[in-house]
Amino acid sequence: MKILNPIIAIVFCFTTIAMTQSDRKERVQDCASKSGEGAIYLKEFVVSLPKVTKGERPPMYRQAIILRGNNIYRFNLCNDKGQSIIRVYDSSNMLVSSYDTKTHKEYNPINFLCRKTGQYNIIITFKDGKAGEAVGIMSHVMK
Repeated sequence: MKILNPIIAIVFCFTTIAMTQSDRKERVQDCASKSGEGAIYLKEFVVSLPKVTKGERPPMYRQAIILRGNNIYRFNLCNDKGQSIIRVYDSSNMLVSSYDTKTHKEYNPINFLCRKTGQYNIIITFKDGKAGEAVGIMSHVMK
């Protein structure tokens, strides 16, 4: 393929990137607006994961964050494709999840009372290892 005018190609490339960033910003703002009363936006998690193939572990999004003790954090998810699940872990224990595996009930948003300042891991997966896209929002909730 021959590009007749490289300047047009560069402009097209930047326009495509800008639209993608604009879409991301809109998705994040829309999801943040659904955080609920008293929630103050802190961070977003934009996730796109492929479908799992048989015999493989399901793909996951993982983000280490620092949370302060004696604070309430709210996590909510907005799915574009798939059914996402968010979990909060300390070093090795799951502390809270948006999905109860025993009852198969989903909770969105979920609140987490952080008792100790430290590093926590945010894990986002899609139910049954399916492919999906989602935005997760972490907010601080006033007591």
